[in-house]
Amino acid sequence: MLPEVPANRSWWRRLDAGIIAALTYAAVVAILWLPHNPHSGMGYETGFEYTSTISTWWNGFLNGSDLLRIHTSTFYEVSYLIGRRLGIAGSAVPFQAVYAALWWARGVLVFLILRRFFPAHALLAYVTGLLVLVHASDRALQWVGQLNQFGFIFWMLLGFFALVEAALADRNGLRWLLIAAACFFEHMSLWSYEGQLPLLAVLPLTLLALPHARKRLLPALAWYAVQALYLSLAALRYLHPAANNYQVSVLRKGVNLAAVAADWWFNIRASLAFWDWPYAPVEGYSAVLAPAAAAALAVGGILIFRFRGNEKVGLDTVRGWCLLLAAGVGFVALSLSVYVLLDAARSLWRTQILSGIGASLVFASLFGLMGHKLKSERDKAAVLLAGAAVVTYFGATAAIRLGAYHRGVWEQHRTAMAEILRITPRVKPSTVVVVTNVPKDADPFGDAMWLDLAVRLSYPSTPVTGVYYYSDGTPAPGNSLRASQDGWQSNGSGLTPMVSKAPVENTIAIRYDRIGPGTLEPRLPEFVCAGCAPGSYRPQSRITGPIDPSARRRYLDSQ
Repeated sequence: MLPEVPANRSWWRRLDAGIIAALTYAAVVAILWLPHNPHSGMGYETGFEYTSTISTWWNGFLNGSDLLRIHTSTFYEVSYLIGRRLGIAGSAVPFQAVYAALWWARGVLVFLILRRFFPAHALLAYVTGLLVLVHASDRALQWVGQLNQFGFIFWMLLGFFALVEAALADRNGLRWLLIAAACFFEHMSLWSYEGQLPLLAVLPLTLLALPHARKRLLPALAWYAVQALYLSLAALRYLHPAANNYQVSVLRKGVNLAAVAADWWFNIRASLAFWDWPYAPVEGYSAVLAPAAAAALAVGGILIFRFRGNEKVGLDTVRGWCLLLAAGVGFVALSLSVYVLLDAARSLWRTQILSGIGASLVFASLFGLMGHKLKSERDKAAVLLAGAAVVTYFGATAAIRLGAYHRGVWEQHRTAMAEILRITPRVKPSTVVVVTNVPKDADPFGDAMWLDLAVRLSYPSTPVTGVYYYSDGTPAPGNSLRASQDGWQSNGSGLTPMVSKAPVENTIAIRYDRIGPGTLEPRLPEFVCAGCAPGSYRPQSRITGPIDPSARRRYLDSQ
């Protein structure tokens, strides 16, 4: 049971619950992130990192390939610049640190927003914010390549927080400043990703529930103006007969309302069924650290209960809890409404992260309802914290296991690239790096594009292209280069290679070994170049110099 607050301990009450929440959130993120993530890099989704290496510092912030997602690269560029500033370019640590900071900020912003809606219920805001952090139904959680997913949610929450403050502001000058800030942050979110658009559309409606809000209409109109601009630009693009881009390519090929509804329900259940989040048995780090995360939640909650002893734990009425529960369910459904239009709607990959905000409201509301009839505020707090601790345990278990999984994927890729670098520390310009004997069931690259980008990152400022072949001699998916007696030639598909045409003499072929060190192919295999003259393949003549420092940090020093 939680201790009652002594009447003479007024100094407890003056301590800010926000400080306790921020510190506890940092501890929980550290528990989830530290075991596997700090040195876990990107084996794929490296396009933005590569773009940063070849762009000016300003252009690196802008994704020029898609003007409706022009801010997608923002936090990749921030991470890259931090690495350069600290003299550790190529290291995964800056990217991971930004990832962890955005993770932590999501919980803090939810806490701050709820404190404005429920100023007398610090414990409710604290629990909800922490449950956002441990929501772990998405299999991309802990994968730093999805930095933008955390980024657009950060901008969305920051924008909504500014909108709430604008509605509560007394002075006109401050109100206009906050409205401008809200619109800017909303722009940063929408022009990074579009999946949150339905949620952005309903958030201003919650201003009606704000206590003491003086002016709600003006902030809401400004907020909707940003969405209207985005929708107009999107309509111009997607309704054009020639529209053909990534977003269109991943949509369902037909509209079956029953199938859409079934997929929607599947995703809603996945977001809320916390007992199903861990995809593997509890073992190793998670067996110790998951209870530690639940304990951190409990300790922070007890401190807030004591420090804010003059506040109520629960809402005053069952109706209030039910409205909060309904809002949570609605937010979950809206968060998933765009993703169910995808062809891979049940992948649980990148589609569930946004729904964590609504899910945390659902959990907090249910636990609040469970303790509503109890007379003692201490008992209500105990029920709320106990329920949240259970969700935290399952969420932490899943998050840590996902961290281990993504670290394993990275290590497989890193080991393969380390083999390449040890054999070919640096290469001459216009070299084609060919990797053979790659097992299909343990492919460290996944697509020729990801090897190509990894090779570019390994040999900065050098025109180079990478392709690979499976152990049965078949080319990898996305392989756009083909060799013949006349040399290498691109067929124009996939990622445009830096070297689209080159003689066979420019080839280095490396035989990959998933167990031991790789080796140079003594001759070019027939499946790479049928009929090529043996004397045209001279790999040693293409190898030069030491390993680039950034490549060493990325693939050799990140163990």
